[in-house]
Amino acid sequence: MSRPWEIVFQAFDPARVSLHVFSCLPVPSLSPYALDWVDDHIINKAPAFLTTLRSNLHLASDLSPLNSLVSTPTTPAFTISHLQQPSPLSITATPSKKSPRKSSLKLEPKPEPILSTVLAPPGAPEDRSAALRLIADSVVQQRQLAAKELVLHPATLAVIVLVLAALAQFCEWRPLFTAVAGLTVAALAAIYWVTIDYATLAERINWDWLGGYTPPSTPIGERGSSLKRQSKCDDPVVLVSKRGEEVIGALVMKVVKRERKAYVRAWTVDSNCRGKGIGGGLLEEGVRVAWGKGARAFEFEKGHANSHRVLPPMFNGGFQKRDATAKAVLADVVKEIRRERSSR
Repeated sequence: MSRPWEIVFQAFDPARVSLHVFSCLPVPSLSPYALDWVDDHIINKAPAFLTTLRSNLHLASDLSPLNSLVSTPTTPAFTISHLQQPSPLSITATPSKKSPRKSSLKLEPKPEPILSTVLAPPGAPEDRSAALRLIADSVVQQRQLAAKELVLHPATLAVIVLVLAALAQFCEWRPLFTAVAGLTVAALAAIYWVTIDYATLAERINWDWLGGYTPPSTPIGERGSSLKRQSKCDDPVVLVSKRGEEVIGALVMKVVKRERKAYVRAWTVDSNCRGKGIGGGLLEEGVRVAWGKGARAFEFEKGHANSHRVLPPMFNGGFQKRDATAKAVLADVVKEIRRERSSR
């Protein structure tokens, strides 16, 4: 049995019904703008709206239309029972899975360079040259420590305070500022000339200082004056620590077989790599090599590369502390190797 509203929508044409309804409006009471709006938004769109509404009501197609002046179009009949009910899971929003694409611009992490300690034999002049440059740099860096010890020494600070107090008694603020600036410049110039000897000492770290084998391609200026003044010993033991292909540590030892003793002539690590245990490992490996050559006693040479002092003894407290630390590390390494050898 047909519902009442289905008969109404099939009996009357939507376009005719809308025209009939809006023709009853008091047209003279509407403005021209209102008439245009009614014509555009209501009269022209009413048929489509009513047709859509009729389709949503699912009118049966077998109902015969009532008498009307204009027949209405029919739509295929269907019922909502023919549609498959959606699953509750299908309503849940699922995140879209994008197909993984490997970006061609993805950069792989750069592998860390391998740290190694190797022996630099006489046939490897490149490693020995790099070791000599590193040792020379360590000698020049002593200039900074000397300047620090000279400026921060209690005697120097006392003199600075006395000079400032004397100037404050006899000078006004503006002349005092000028005098302090001039004294500061003079003090910096004096420190520069006092510590410049370290640059001269660094120039002496060459193949003549190293001794032993000198490559024929070495410039004459780097060979030194003579090789006859070298100590009577075997070719020096030169070890380098490498990070990849870069030399970051150097150790030079000479072994005197007659004394069965090994002397450390130079031991240094690049300033950017200190405090990481590289120097201790380098010294341990050097002691093992010298032990294999017959050495049973180990000490620093009196004239090792970093032994020279250009300041009076009262300003060498920082250097003495560094020497004591190096000797303690060497003693610990030798003690550990002796214990290891005796346990075998």
